[in-house]
Amino acid sequence: MTYSSRPPGPGQPLPFTTRASRRTSRRSHSAGGVAYRLLESKGDCSQAVQVALITTTRGSRWQLPKGRLEAGEDAVQAAVREVEEETGLQTVVELFLRTVYYSYTDTYQRIVPETVHKQVDFYLLRVVGGELSDLSFEVDGVLWTTPQEALERLTFAGERECVRQALEHWK
Repeated sequence: MTYSSRPPGPGQPLPFTTRASRRTSRRSHSAGGVAYRLLESKGDCSQAVQVALITTTRGSRWQLPKGRLEAGEDAVQAAVREVEEETGLQTVVELFLRTVYYSYTDTYQRIVPETVHKQVDFYLLRVVGGELSDLSFEVDGVLWTTPQEALERLTFAGERECVRQALEHWK
């Protein structure tokens, strides 16, 4: 095969460069959490826990609220801000739960896909105000669930593990 600085003409094969070999990568840092509230149970003095979930991708993916850190912001600040932006709930951080790492391919409005190496710090967040709302353009819906229902609905294993850790804290 001959190599040339000219692009190949119609019907000519591309040189050995492929889309995958031109792919770039980047790191992304997000934060969010298990936002919860306590409800008084009727008939006794016990309290029931409810967890706020969001859905995206036209309701096909249930997850915990989270989002990227902004410039000058730490993970705790981002978690509280993102939960409020995505759910309408005001929260306070009770404790750090865990960091989840994963990678995915970003193809949104890109000619060449980009590999994203993501870090998400999750916190246990007690709701202190606001009202659960799906007004954010980033979400398709919101829902209060029991922790058990959250474990059944959540799409991602790392987020289910966050709810399991929260359950240990509530015991």
